[in-house]
Amino acid sequence: MRLNRLLAIFAPVALLLPLTAHADWPAGLRKQYMDQCVPAAAQKIGDAAAKAVCGCGADQLKSYPASDLKALMSGTASQELGDKAMQKIALCRTENGVKK
Repeated sequence: MRLNRLLAIFAPVALLLPLTAHADWPAGLRKQYMDQCVPAAAQKIGDAAAKAVCGCGADQLKSYPASDLKALMSGTASQELGDKAMQKIALCRTENGVKK
């Protein structure tokens, strides 16, 4: 009985631990992403749409581990990680009504 009580108490906490492990961008990296993304996107889709798409992209990527975000921003990410990130960011173009 006692083991069941302990399990009932600690199981929900254990399930939430992965969420706290990588819940947001490391300090300064989101700004760096936005500073690079918005001007590049604005050339094709305009300033307002670029801010919306890039903000959405940043939100899509914030669940990535800090090491992956750092690799993406430094250009050292694997092809697989880069492709996965681009797929998530591409969803933002659709969500914000931006055509390719």
